[in-house]
Amino acid sequence: MFFRFVTSGEIRKRSEFFEPFILGLTNATVEQFCKSSVEPMGEESDHVHITALSDALGVPIRVVYLDRSSCDTTGGVSVNHHDFIPTTGGLPSATTSGISETIKPFISLLYRPGHYDILYPK
Repeated sequence: MFFRFVTSGEIRKRSEFFEPFILGLTNATVEQFCKSSVEPMGEESDHVHITALSDALGVPIRVVYLDRSSCDTTGGVSVNHHDFIPTTGGLPSATTSGISETIKPFISLLYRPGHYDILYPK
């Protein structure tokens, strides 16, 4: 519940940024979206929610998902991911001596339709 309110607060604080994405999903205002889709328990999260949470916490998040569209000839399943790198927050600079470095996500989540599970490294 805590993270739902953190996410809601970030969306409301940066409503001008999130509003076009919210209008693309629903015909709701930012306020209505937060009250109906972010704050209640049992509601599914999507790209908007993860982006807002990553930005609010200043923590990179990797969402991993299984995709059968790129199966090889043996019927294998590939693992794809999308990294959410915060645009705000207290994340240290990703450059050292002018050389850009890749920011490694701190949290990895497995996406299953309607649900995210945390993945722990071995």
